[in-house]
Amino acid sequence: MSLTAVKMSEDVWFTCLTHALSTETEEIMGLLLGDIEHSKNGSVTALIWGASPQTRSDRRKDRVETHPEQLAAASAQAEISFGPFSFGKFFIF
Repeated sequence: MSLTAVKMSEDVWFTCLTHALSTETEEIMGLLLGDIEHSKNGSVTALIWGASPQTRSDRRKDRVETHPEQLAAASAQAEISFGPFSFGKFFIF
């Protein structure tokens, strides 16, 4: 089963774009919050309803690490969010 489509709001797209453009020389990391929708015809769509940009906890150029507290906060956001698509899942971006 492979993903056949991704749907996300304009707000989520701009959050990701802004985070990506926040630095020129360092990699970034964040989490996409959403759900997976299976249709009767076999297609699988990721429905992205939130983004959680993560700040770097380590400034070494060969790695991107984040604080466990940030991941816990994103997990809590996914659990309590009342996005249009029920329960939350993480997708790394």
